Amino acid sequence: MRSFKGLVMMVYSSDGKYIIDPNKQEEIEAGTYGKIYKYDDNTCFKVFKYEGFHKPDPIIMIKELSLKNFCKIYDLLYDQNLQYKGYIMKYYQQDGFDILSDKDYLLDSVNGIYDGIMELTRHLFQVADLHLGNIIINKDGMTIIDFDDFRKFSSNNTYINISRYKNLLRELLYRYLTYHHPKELIEGLMLIDRLLDKKSSDLVHLNQTLRLYKKPIDYFNKVL
Repeated sequence: MRSFKGLVMMVYSSDGKYIIDPNKQEEIEAGTYGKIYKYDDNTCFKVFKYEGFHKPDPIIMIKELSLKNFCKIYDLLYDQNLQYKGYIMKYYQQDGFDILSDKDYLLDSVNGIYDGIMELTRHLFQVADLHLGNIIINKDGMTIIDFDDFRKFSSNNTYINISRYKNLLRELLYRYLTYHHPKELIEGLMLIDRLLDKKSSDLVHLNQTLRLYKKPIDYFNKVL
């Protein structure tokens, strides 16, 4: 496995539309395995640091499925030797939207992500790396980004995928709840865990409960 240090080589899209020199683009994020660059106001791209470490399968599948609330993939990127090097995607900007202020927004987003995860599960993918750093939140909805560690297995991954997603929701709801109730930490977590009902493999309890309130924060305000 060879890493690239210093200048990053040119990358090419499979359709020939994009021929990109990352060294001339704005770097907007750097991670363990790659960097993300801004291409224009609506587009960005990721280039991996290592050859052969990541597989294109999850990116191809997500591109083909066009999953709601999952980052829109435009194309895969390759180096001059036709080695998979990354992908180009829609650019999403965080805007500080309060997810506990709008019931329809919250339910539409969490259910959209759930449906996407279940669709990937049906295609035998195991989702991974679901954490707060890999979800974009703005007034248009929540969007899952970064699928590099998703893997395809021959077994059913429903339990693992739903458990990981509910852990993400727990972190997400807790972060926003602390904006409203910074001192009620334990009670807040108990309410979140009750809402998520981790014994189930769906979001039925969350949907049934929050539909009773005008805003999601009202569910918490009733107790806190």
